[in-house]
Amino acid sequence: MNGRSIQIRTGARLHFGLILGTESTGWVFGGVGLMLQQPGWQLSLQPAEHSGAGQTAQDRVLGSPEAVTRITTLLQRLRAALPELPPLHVRVDSEVPFHTGLGAGTQLALGVAAACRWLCRQQPHQTPLQLAVAAGRAERSAIGTWGFDHGGFLVDRGATAEPQTDRVRSLALPEDWRIVLVRPRESQGLSGAAESAWFGTRPQMSPALVGTMAGIITERLVPAILDSRFADFAAALQDYGDAAGNFYAGQQGHIFADPQIRRLVDQLRRAGIYGAAQSSWGPGIGIPAASPDQAQALVQLIRNCDPDKGLLVSITAPCNAGASISRLAPESRSDSRLV
Repeated sequence: MNGRSIQIRTGARLHFGLILGTESTGWVFGGVGLMLQQPGWQLSLQPAEHSGAGQTAQDRVLGSPEAVTRITTLLQRLRAALPELPPLHVRVDSEVPFHTGLGAGTQLALGVAAACRWLCRQQPHQTPLQLAVAAGRAERSAIGTWGFDHGGFLVDRGATAEPQTDRVRSLALPEDWRIVLVRPRESQGLSGAAESAWFGTRPQMSPALVGTMAGIITERLVPAILDSRFADFAAALQDYGDAAGNFYAGQQGHIFADPQIRRLVDQLRRAGIYGAAQSSWGPGIGIPAASPDQAQALVQLIRNCDPDKGLLVSITAPCNAGASISRLAPESRSDSRLV
């Protein structure tokens, strides 16, 4: 493995609300989400060099403090199944912000796990779920896991769907559609021990709510995507996000977790802009746009609604493909493929 370097690129994911169904209603940890081209993780991994005669090489990770901690911990976990994995030099070139609703932790973990298997000359995985288990992810939702593998707009039928290999359906979104991302500069969403503790109370949605959210998915969102009907898609996404947000308001305080986002969405809806939906615990939201020009106009409107510049706003495109890995060797050209 000497001289070899693995490069991994992932997107980010939006998750518009977990459905907490039961065995009788179905959709246990089901829901919908989509993958984004930006922001994304870009990392390189290569075997670490010995620091000198008699010295043992050690992992060296360069990145933000949280990324370094997560990658270091993950490498220790992966070596239990990959004892041949050497000490690594890992460099993080671009990151997805943590705790903002963009699925940063899952995409990072899956990317590192897949790259390590490549370094050990193993196939990355047989199924997305197997890779997620190796990386310690997919405890509840499978959207980020399947999104890493396939991209697209993802429909997760939940943990009781049979067979589990068909649990998630991926749909390609029209190439011209865009997503405007908005998040507060300082706020973060629920995560870690606090999130686990809340789910530990085993909250369940009523059969009526599960039926409503499932109906929005199967009768409105999916047909709108297949027929490229943007206005219907945006209206359905807003209704789905509101239904989920009303359920989770007991924990996060409102349909939208952050007060700045609440005020913005109120202003946008009064202006006739539909489709804003929170991702996961937020605080970030995604707002669909029918074209790049419409997205630019929406960004300008948002900035006009935010004179204090307390919000971060960006335009991204849906990612209809999975993450990519490139294996680089000095003696050959890169060998790239989708994971």
